[in-house]
Amino acid sequence: MNKLIRPLLTAATLVLATQTLPVMAAEIQNMDMKSSSGQNQTKAVEGDGVVKAIDPQSQKITLAHGPIEALNWPAMQMAFKVADPTLLEGINVGDKVHFGLQGADHVVTELSKN
Repeated sequence: MNKLIRPLLTAATLVLATQTLPVMAAEIQNMDMKSSSGQNQTKAVEGDGVVKAIDPQSQKITLAHGPIEALNWPAMQMAFKVADPTLLEGINVGDKVHFGLQGADHVVTELSKN
């Protein structure tokens, strides 16, 4: 009897797990990073990263950054709007940079090569 119950319990657990994983993945994909700081940010939060893409026309920079503890963010890659397009001058894809983010939209207000 025990030999029959164990495989059935294992199978039931696997079926339930496969049903909940897509829901969890969808929730993470739609996560609003603006709200993860828990507060409206008035002081610049700083981080370090590597430039992955620059789009001067939309005034955006894509950074692969390390964890940003002040925002409870893990290391990830994401695009940020820059407050002033002149911040992008002299910055190239592949550069290691130090940056500052400000406001609820996490706009890059400081950007310099490391």
